[in-house]
Amino acid sequence: MNEPSLFKMKDKAMSKNSVHKLGDGKTVLHRDVHNAYGLLMQRATYTGLLERDNYNQRPFVLTRSTFLGG
Repeated sequence: MNEPSLFKMKDKAMSKNSVHKLGDGKTVLHRDVHNAYGLLMQRATYTGLLERDNYNQRPFVLTRSTFLGG
């Protein structure tokens, strides 16, 4: 479903106040980057399928959780 699983939390979902630490040391709120997880997973799948088929076929990837229009 392109969403991180949280099995040890009672609501099974990340709190809107959860914080992510970026590679450069900055922090961002989960609510600001929530859809990026699905978008990047979809992009990686698309790229992998392109490489698998030597760029001869255009992949069709259907995903549920990403930005509107993704």
